[in-house]
Amino acid sequence: MIHTHKELLRVVAHQLFNTEKPQINSRDFSAILNEAKSQTVFSTVFPFFRDALQKDHPQKYLKYQELFLGNIIVNTNNLAEHDELHRLMTENGIPYCILKGIASAYYYANPALREMGDVDFLVAEEDFERTKQAVLGAGFAVDHGDDADSIHTAYKRLPNSILEQHRSVNGIPDGEVGERIKAELGRTIETSVSITLDGAACRIPDDFHHGLVMLLHVVSHMTSEGIGLRHLCDWAVFVNKLGSGKFKSLFEEKLGSFGLWRFAQILTMVCERHLGIAQMDWAQCESVTDGQLDAVMEDILNGGNFGKKDMNRYREIKYISNRGTRTVDDKNIVSQVFATLNRKTYTDHPWTERHKLLLPAGWMLEGGRYIGLLASGKRKSKGTSSMLKEASKRKDIYSKMKLFEI
Repeated sequence: MIHTHKELLRVVAHQLFNTEKPQINSRDFSAILNEAKSQTVFSTVFPFFRDALQKDHPQKYLKYQELFLGNIIVNTNNLAEHDELHRLMTENGIPYCILKGIASAYYYANPALREMGDVDFLVAEEDFERTKQAVLGAGFAVDHGDDADSIHTAYKRLPNSILEQHRSVNGIPDGEVGERIKAELGRTIETSVSITLDGAACRIPDDFHHGLVMLLHVVSHMTSEGIGLRHLCDWAVFVNKLGSGKFKSLFEEKLGSFGLWRFAQILTMVCERHLGIAQMDWAQCESVTDGQLDAVMEDILNGGNFGKKDMNRYREIKYISNRGTRTVDDKNIVSQVFATLNRKTYTDHPWTERHKLLLPAGWMLEGGRYIGLLASGKRKSKGTSSMLKEASKRKDIYSKMKLFEI
């Protein structure tokens, strides 16, 4: 792990969990703050440096203070949008529940330290069209996802308001386990609770459903483009606030039946090791090594929030996880490449799936198409070797998490 990452983690741990105050060399301030921006934890980190920057580096202070104030404005507007959405849904008699965002900020000792983005909310399928009309009537316009099979519909309103109306959440696998998870998530709205946070009223999931939504969200993005440090902080403050006994009683049986208990243990052990939360008895897993925990932490930091630090991560996903099941098995990268090639061949040339003996012919057609894309400049070959090497490394990390395995 590079020096900047180590120092950033020390500052975040102090800000969120009051660990021992780190002594940071002033020459590292800019690198740490820039990294915090990539990880979407700038609002958490900047207050730690504010006084020293103002005193010793006034020009840098003005630059970063402006960015911090911009985040405060975004958060303030975001809270107002949550409150507006709550009134809109209440007036129209539509049951709903917020996902992530303010629901995650609720568990922070100081919610202002949690940077906000879009307003994500869940409604039942039978209320989907009625909700859409209510949102459009409030001055929003559809931005994308307005299809019957889309997991959400996104709306925009000038200048910067974004709502995402969900019919489900990301990260649910296919198969029996996925059906069990869907059945549990079907209770999210009815078990939701009403809160008021910094003057904004809304409904958020109860503890169990919020934890489940977070885990699924992390699985979905971690095994594709990346999650960033903010998501790990959300998990850390959540687990820390619930405490060991309550978490175990709420989650162990159900997460075990979903194949997510080991994943919850690993994420929590990473938080213990790198963010300084209290050790949770339920999370201790002897088969998980410190090296594995460090590898997970490095993977999070190397990608940045939704992979913004490395766009190759979008290419890597097809060499890491199994489509549909969202699982990451322990087959080597060569086998995964062939599995990916087969899936694409079956999709592009359905006759190869009906007549498996013709599969090699499908491979040749796919190869010809790829060569044509390279020749036309529509596909770049540069970086493919390093991308496959990184994909292999990430696949090894995720396969040890045994995602959705019972």
